[in-house]
Amino acid sequence: MFTVSGVETVKRRKKGTYKTEVVAVRLTPRFKQILEQLAISEDLDLSAWIRNLIIKELKSRGVLPEISLTAPAFERFKGLEEGKES
Repeated sequence: MFTVSGVETVKRRKKGTYKTEVVAVRLTPRFKQILEQLAISEDLDLSAWIRNLIIKELKSRGVLPEISLTAPAFERFKGLEEGKES
């Protein structure tokens, strides 16, 4: 729940967008720290940053050509898709 103009509102997700699966990965503390810093620099939490990275890689391999990223900082990836750096 969140409040808009003093009224509590429930944020509803689109049908079928619930993330229920978990992939556990072991990292060294230093590697995790680097990933967290990158995520923060793009205004994302670590989970969203890694998810975007995976989606970008799958798209580059042609496995998920129609999927779009929804995280706020995805605009930074658009130039990379076209071979440009942002």
